[in-house]
Amino acid sequence: MLVAGEFVQDPAFTTFDRIVVPDEEAYAANCLRINDHLIMPKGYPQTREQLQKLGLPIIELDMSEFEKQDGSLTCLSLRF
Repeated sequence: MLVAGEFVQDPAFTTFDRIVVPDEEAYAANCLRINDHLIMPKGYPQTREQLQKLGLPIIELDMSEFEKQDGSLTCLSLRF
């Protein structure tokens, strides 16, 4: 689980394996795992490096226009 900001110390997440996203890359915490792939926003090298250690293929997408309006990968997804 990726955590950033106030969620880093939140007791609700202490039972999960957590990857702490640096504050300056907090937007990168909004990513999706679909089957054996991780889809993440482009432009967050520190977070990408941490995720690469998981061994999953990573797909980076340019989300810059959506980010301007506080949109993200999960906002654009139908998850079921």
